[in-house]
Amino acid sequence: MPFFDSVDVGFGDCTIRDFLSLAEIVDSMNFPSLWIQEGDQRSALALAALALQSTVRVKVGVGVTSPFRRHPQILAIESATLSQISGDRFILGLGVASGAIRNYGLRTNPLHAMQDTFEIIRGLLSDDASEFSYNGKVFSTKRPQKRLKIPNLPIYMGAIGPRMLDLAGEIADGLIMTRRGSFSFEYAKYAIERVINSANKHKRDLNKINFLGFFETCISEDGTLARQFAKRILGTYTIPELPDFVSNLAGIKEHEIQTVKHRYLQGDLEGAISAVSDEMVDMFAIAGTPSQCLEKLEQFAKTGLKTPILYIHGPDKKNAAKLAAEQMIPKLTRKSKTY
Repeated sequence: MPFFDSVDVGFGDCTIRDFLSLAEIVDSMNFPSLWIQEGDQRSALALAALALQSTVRVKVGVGVTSPFRRHPQILAIESATLSQISGDRFILGLGVASGAIRNYGLRTNPLHAMQDTFEIIRGLLSDDASEFSYNGKVFSTKRPQKRLKIPNLPIYMGAIGPRMLDLAGEIADGLIMTRRGSFSFEYAKYAIERVINSANKHKRDLNKINFLGFFETCISEDGTLARQFAKRILGTYTIPELPDFVSNLAGIKEHEIQTVKHRYLQGDLEGAISAVSDEMVDMFAIAGTPSQCLEKLEQFAKTGLKTPILYIHGPDKKNAAKLAAEQMIPKLTRKSKTY
C-alpha cells in the first residue's frame, strides 16, 4: 500500500494549559510536527512560542496565519525569533484568510497579497549581505532593513482555489489543505496535481515540496462515542462554511447538507449538530476506533498527500493522540521511530 512520509498532529479547542500539556506529550510520541491553527480568540504565534519552549524535539507549525493579521515584515521578525529560540523547529504556514479580509472591511487582491508576503518574508529571512526593501502591489517595506539570516525556514501556503494553488506550486515550500478540503479524496487529488503542474512549469524540485492536509479527527476505543463527538465539529464548523468549489469537486449535492447549513445560520447549533448524519461523518471526518480511522485515512496516500495532520477533537485528546501514535502511525509511514 502507499505510505505517507509522516503523520502530524494538531488539537481542537482546549485551554492553554491543556494545550501545553498535550504539546509535551506529543514531544515524546511518533509525531514529527505539532500544528496550531489561528482563530479569533488566541494568537497562534504566541501558542507556538509556548509550545516550542515546552518541547525539545517536535517541530511546531502555524497552519495558517494571515498577512492581514500581521504585516509580512512582522511575520518575518516573529518567525525568525521563533526559529532562533527553538533550534530551527518552527514552520510558518500562510493563508490570506478571506474571512479576515471581509471582517476588516478590506478591498484587496488576495493573490497579489500572497505574492508580496512571500517576497517580503523570504527577502528579510535571506542571508544576503545587502539590506532589503520591497515595493509591492498590496504590501511593502520601503525602508531598507537588515536581513534576519534564517534562509532555510520552511514557508507553506494554505490554498483552496485554482489560482492560489498555482501560486503555491510556484513559490511555497508546501501546500496546506484546510479541514474543509482535505476530507475529499477528489479535491485533495485535484489540489495536489494542480500544485505539481505549477511546480513543474516553474522547474521546481518536487521532492522539496510537502503536501499536507488537516483532517477532522476523533479517535477512541469507543467508536460510537468518537463519531458522536465528530458530529459536533462537523455541524458547527466544517459543513456550514464548506466552500462551493470543494463540494462541487467532491460531488456533494447542496440538498445533502442544506439542513445543517440552514440551522447553523439560524443560530440553532444543536439543531445543526443533530442534522449531521452518520453518512456525513463518514464523508467529512476521520472518526471511530483506531482501526476505523486507519482504514479511512490510508486511502489518501493515493492522492499524493505526504503528510496528513490529525486535528484531534474530543474529551480525551491525550488518549486519542496516544492511540494514533501507537496503532496508526506505524502502519501509515515507511519508518516509525520511538522517542
